[in-house]
Order: sequence, then C-alpha cells, then structure tokens
Amino acid sequence: MDIFLQFFLGWYAHPIFKGDYPEIMRTTIRERSLAAGLPQSRLPEFTPEEIQRINGTHDFFGLNHYTSVLAFHIDVGDSQDYDSDRGTATMSDRTWLETGSAWLRITPFGFRKLLEYIKDEYGNPQIYVTENGVSEKGAVDLNDVHRKYYYENYINQGLKARVLDGADLRGYTAWSLMDNFEWAEGYAERFGLFFVNRSDPALPRIPKMSASYYTSIINCNGFKDPALGPHECLNPEVDFLGRQLSADDAEVSLYVLFGFLLVSLLGIIGVVYGLVITRKKLKRSSQELYKMNRM
Repeated sequence: MDIFLQFFLGWYAHPIFKGDYPEIMRTTIRERSLAAGLPQSRLPEFTPEEIQRINGTHDFFGLNHYTSVLAFHIDVGDSQDYDSDRGTATMSDRTWLETGSAWLRITPFGFRKLLEYIKDEYGNPQIYVTENGVSEKGAVDLNDVHRKYYYENYINQGLKARVLDGADLRGYTAWSLMDNFEWAEGYAERFGLFFVNRSDPALPRIPKMSASYYTSIINCNGFKDPALGPHECLNPEVDFLGRQLSADDAEVSLYVLFGFLLVSLLGIIGVVYGLVITRKKLKRSSQELYKMNRM
C-alpha cells in the first residue's frame, strides 16, 4: 500500500526531495485533527520560506533496508496518533524465511521493488544502501548459511534494480562487519560477518562462513558463473618474498619453505649432536691414552 510507504519513507524523504510532507500525510492528519476538535493539524506545516530552503537539499538517497512486510488497511477509530493516522497494519508471509529477529524475514524481492519505488518517486536519485543485513540468535554457528543466502539474493536483486530497472544504485554496505550491541536486544541478536567471542577478555574476531563469501563478491566485483570454472578473482595474487603468486601457490610455497627450514633445523641439530658425540669420544680416548702412558 502506497500510504504505508508515504507515512514511513516519505515522512523523511519528501521534505528533502520535494519540499514538503507527502500530500496524503498532510491531508489525512489535517482532516483527522479537525474532526477531533483540534484547531489545526497535528502535523506541523512548513512555511513557504522553509519549503524553498529545504527542497532539493540532498546529495544522495541513503537507505537502510533489512526486510519487507505486507501492509493492509485497518480502521482504528478516532485515536489521534501516528499509527491511527496511517490506518495500516503489517504482517509477514509465514512462508518467508525467519531470522534471529522477530521483525526480520528474508525478502530479497522487496529490496528490488523498494529501489524501483525510490527511483520513480524521487526522480531517480543516486542511492547508497547504508545498511543491509540479517541476524541470528541462540547457539553460535560459524556456518551461517542463511546469511550467505541473504547477501547473495539481496545483492543480486540490487543488481537487477540497477541493470534492468534503471535505479541509480551507486553503493552498498553490509550490516555489519562484527557482532555488536543491537539496541534493546543487546548482544543476543548478531548481525556480524565476524563473530566476537565476548567470553574472552581479548574479544577475538572469528570470521563466519559468510565473510568468505562476501569477500569473494567484493574481489570479483559481482557474481561469477561456476559453470565457467575457477576465476582468477577467487584466487587473487599476493606478494610472497617479492614475487606475485596466487594465494594457493603462496600457501604451497609457504609450506615448502617451512619444510626446508624444518629439514635444515633437523640437519643442524644432527650435526651438533654428532660433534658433541665425537668430542666426547675424543675426550674419552685422550683420557685412556693418558692412563696408559702413566702405567
């Protein structure tokens, strides 16, 4: 329902991109306020000078997005508050994948629709996704398959919004790098690509499986078709002793070098041991020769 987005997204975006609150907000709240006997709308009205000053004061559209919902109309009577003015309620489809947060279901298709909505509603501004991610709760599992699925599909829908729908999507930020303090949920709900072990005073950061997957997307600047075989972006070159080697080759070289060092160390130990034994034998022989000369 458009009214839900106008009251939710448009409440903040409209004044900056269009100079005033959405028309449906202004009309609905004014009519409901007057019907309740109030002398004016509960929604403050911008003056013409304020509209002129604020209209178009944007550099880009910054978007925090996690999930989508189903919205439907409800009649709340004469209550005078934001939810009653909006006159809508929301719910999630029971078939949508659950996460560690009750309010967050995995709905990548809604991400694409929202980006297209912003494009059409606000003149296709430059869009930077400033937060996008998914939570887990309960026992720690570094094999976070649901997060890999989330990023794979949400980023893919963002790509479709740009390439197929024409949305000017310029940047994307995953939320979040590490598990952190999540408002009223504290440390119970975890959004990080890295697990933070808070039982250890050193707070070690341990990468989850999704961190490796997200890294591959960054290195490859997108998705590579597995049917085409291994891609060089999945095995980037690194500097190893002044030479550029693939990560796999560098790892093998490191093991070989370690092997040589180990063999060399064992060889040195063997030589030293041999010298010590030889010295002891020479010393014993000298002592025996000395005793024979004394006899």
